[in-house]
Amino acid sequence: MTWLVNFYRCIRRSLLLGIGFVLGGDADYKIRCKSAGFGKLASNRAFTLAEVLITLGIIGIVAAMTLPAISESAKKKEAEARIKKFVSVINQTLMYAENEHGPRADWAISSEMNTSEGAEAFLKTYIQPYVKNHGIKKRVLAGHNMATIRFFDGSQMSIKIGACYDIYFDVNGEKKPNEIGVDIFPFILCKNKGVCNHPSNNVRPMWCMPPGVPYPTHEEMITNCKNEGTQCTMLLEENQYEFPKDYPKKL
Repeated sequence: MTWLVNFYRCIRRSLLLGIGFVLGGDADYKIRCKSAGFGKLASNRAFTLAEVLITLGIIGIVAAMTLPAISESAKKKEAEARIKKFVSVINQTLMYAENEHGPRADWAISSEMNTSEGAEAFLKTYIQPYVKNHGIKKRVLAGHNMATIRFFDGSQMSIKIGACYDIYFDVNGEKKPNEIGVDIFPFILCKNKGVCNHPSNNVRPMWCMPPGVPYPTHEEMITNCKNEGTQCTMLLEENQYEFPKDYPKKL
């Protein structure tokens, strides 16, 4: 290991000489790097203040360059895990509700559509009894009357009752930024298969178009995700609910 330490010291102190000892190094501090075993230093003195400061500066620069990328990656992994869990759990929950209340095509809500009361009644009847939660509250979200159920992992689901059920899954609950495509991901639930030009009646990414309208291409999803955000969830679905490399938003 001695040769490796000597090599490191040689390179480090050579760099110091190259910048002219601007932080107050010794002008007579010479380095001899011989070819055999990288040579030995002319002195075995302890690290100088200049060396320590430069080393800390380099560490700081590297950290500033890498930490944002590490943080972004960690946020994506956490969001992916919660979205995958939500899709699995909520569709399983709907199966439990069907076993007790019959086919979802026959489900009825006593309150009117597009009301917080109707959304609350739906959650209390078909969702809350079958999943661990912190409760339900009525609210207005994105200008719509909804109700929200909070899950134990800190995420939450808000729903608007209409011909189909608009669902907004928030991976971090009430924490900011509360932005579609960043921490809020839109889904939809229709009672019957084939409604909204889609063969499934499970919870799926929000997309509802009349028959004959083609499913968006990847490029169209990217454009929508950049601007409106409603098709961001579709980008995740086509990549097994993981963020693709060309995902247009930063978390």
